[in-house]
Amino acid sequence: MRLTSSVLWSPEELKQRLNALECLNSLCWTGRLQPGFFPTEPRCSRLRRVLRALDGFIAGASHREIALALFGRTRVEQDWADPGDHLRDSVRRAVRRGRSLMNGGYKRLLL
Repeated sequence: MRLTSSVLWSPEELKQRLNALECLNSLCWTGRLQPGFFPTEPRCSRLRRVLRALDGFIAGASHREIALALFGRTRVEQDWADPGDHLRDSVRRAVRRGRSLMNGGYKRLLL
C-alpha cells in the first residue's frame, strides 16, 4: 500500500500542527496562552531601538536627544564625541532603518 503526499505532512508542517495542538490543549486547561509557545523574536531589541529612534525623529528630536533616550546619559556623555562616531552612526542607522520600515519596509518583516 502506498501513501500519497496528500496524507503525509512535511516534518515542518507536522511540527507546526503539533505545536498548535499543544498550545490549544494548554489554553483549554489553564485558560490562558502560555508564553513558552510564543518565542521572542531574535531581532526584538534591535527593532524596539529602531522604532524608538523613529518616534524621536518624527517628534523632531535631535540625534543626540535620540541617543539619550536609547542609550542613557552616561553612555552619551562618554561616547558622543568619540572620534570613531560609533554612537552617532548607531543612531543614524536606527533612524534610517526606522524610516525605511515606515515607508513600506515593514512588509518584508511580515512575509
